[in-house]
Amino acid sequence: MFKGKKIIAVCISKAFEVSSFRYIQLLNNYALKKGFKLFVYQTCTDLFDNSKNDIGEKYVFDLIDYDYVDGVVIFSEKIKDKVLCRSIADKAIARNIPVVNVEGYMEGCINLRYDYGDCFEKIVRHVFVDHKLTKVNFIAGFEGNEFSEERFAVYKKVLKEQGIPYDPERVGYGNFWDGPTRTVMDKFLADGKELPEAIICCNDAMAMTACTCLKERGYKVPEDVIVTGFDGIEDEKYHFPRLTTCKNRYDEMSRCIVDLLSDAIDGVSVPEDSLIKFEMVISQSCGCVERKVNDASDTIRELYNRLTTYQMRNNNMTIINNMINIVRNPEKMIEGFSKKAELNEVYICLNKDALNQSSGTDVSSSQNPFTDEMLMLYNGCTYNLNKSVVKFNRKDIAPGIEEFLTWNTPVIFVSLHCLDVPLGYICMYAYVDIISYERISQVAEALSSGFGSVRMINAMEYLNTHDPLTDLYNRRGFYQLISSHFSQNEKKKNGNVTIVSADLDGLKYINDTFGHSEGDNAIKAVAAALKYASQNDEICARFGGDEFVVAGFANDTDSYADNFRKLVYEYLDEHNSKSGKSYKVASSLGIICCCRQDSSIDELIKMSDDLMYSDKATRKQVRNKNRDSD
Repeated sequence: MFKGKKIIAVCISKAFEVSSFRYIQLLNNYALKKGFKLFVYQTCTDLFDNSKNDIGEKYVFDLIDYDYVDGVVIFSEKIKDKVLCRSIADKAIARNIPVVNVEGYMEGCINLRYDYGDCFEKIVRHVFVDHKLTKVNFIAGFEGNEFSEERFAVYKKVLKEQGIPYDPERVGYGNFWDGPTRTVMDKFLADGKELPEAIICCNDAMAMTACTCLKERGYKVPEDVIVTGFDGIEDEKYHFPRLTTCKNRYDEMSRCIVDLLSDAIDGVSVPEDSLIKFEMVISQSCGCVERKVNDASDTIRELYNRLTTYQMRNNNMTIINNMINIVRNPEKMIEGFSKKAELNEVYICLNKDALNQSSGTDVSSSQNPFTDEMLMLYNGCTYNLNKSVVKFNRKDIAPGIEEFLTWNTPVIFVSLHCLDVPLGYICMYAYVDIISYERISQVAEALSSGFGSVRMINAMEYLNTHDPLTDLYNRRGFYQLISSHFSQNEKKKNGNVTIVSADLDGLKYINDTFGHSEGDNAIKAVAAALKYASQNDEICARFGGDEFVVAGFANDTDSYADNFRKLVYEYLDEHNSKSGKSYKVASSLGIICCCRQDSSIDELIKMSDDLMYSDKATRKQVRNKNRDSD
């Protein structure tokens, strides 16, 4: 329960696609009646490729907080990463949270599936028995696919019952989509081949392609060849002729999901596996319904409205993307966001370090891709827009979200990412209509692209001015910063210039004896010691190899050198006592303090270098003397 509301977490891909949208719409209706609030965690891809972008999409499921979720629904057929689905289910089950798995089977879950075989058999029997046909071809999906092989078995079963020999030449694998189906149709309609009386297809997409191929060859459906499909996809509504097919009973499935989950939450025993019947639709492509063109003006108007709305929003999201890239400062982005209606009902939440220069382009090593402390850049759900970035705890989802838990709409979560680099997330309160849901991917992709570009630009600028091994400034960064640093000091009258030249003692010995990785560790230890000793906003830089320069200002020049040297040695002594290494990390130092006007920076560095080399020689003599006395 979250802030007094019972929560159902729905895990699904592509909430903006019609079939996913229908489920969310119907689930929301039934959930509201049972007193539940839907939190929908959706990805903009189906995660089939497991590409870097898919990895970034998957981060959204790390937002599920099992401390307040009452039930989980996983659409495991829409989310193609089965390992991920299993992981989500296991996390919930471990906390005694009931899980409904839709269109698949996972042990420990409440599994709800469609009875595909029963309805497909009705379609096949309709072709063979009702139409009394014998020359019937079959287009399967992927070879070895569970759903495809089940339907293939039904086709062969009915053939056998009707006493018709199985002919492999009448079968082809269309892989559920256009290209391979065309290859199969080329085989079926090759010169010299007998024209089939009917073609039974494993899904509607292949059936529509089959109809197109027949039309291109001058044949008519159903006059010359009957064609049937399966699954009742949205595209079929706009196909001519309308297909004889089977369609999902979305309403019945959604009602069962909520009822079973509600009972399980209340401790009522529920079946582990349930089947929902498909609904057979007899239509024009088999000739049982008159083949006529209906008035499509309303449909065309609706589609045109969706297209123009999509284009307008896409243009505006491009403007927002460009604004993010130009402004780059999160505080200044807020004003740009506030002018865009496309961001109404949208919370934009970034990781605390999302746009930091030092964050780079590497994936976070944290177990959770989102930081505990988040930054809200924008709250499009109120008229009182925040004027600055707001910090909040991720467990709270977003500041001020309580007010909107009373809305009768689901909360949609989408991850923001640059390929596999996590940036943050958005949560949206969209009206439950297809036009509103179609903007989900537009908003997520525009913001991900914009913030991702800023992060990469910042990272490149950082790498250009910083040493990757020690995270200190490099020589270029040092000289870029030093002039403005001096100018600011002169305005503030912060005292005399201090320059420290530092060098790691015995680097060659460490490299030759213990390896270059240990040499790198020693260099990093000296860098850390210099940062530790730089307590007055000094600029610390690694000039190359084991050479370091620290520049700053000091009023008390008499004590600065002694104090700096003391702090460096203090840090290195502590490091050596805890490192467990067979060698000691030590550093020679040359420190000068003088008026800025006396010499140039390079001259000052040369002076401190001379002192450092003198210190190195003295320290070496001491070491040799101690060695001789031993």
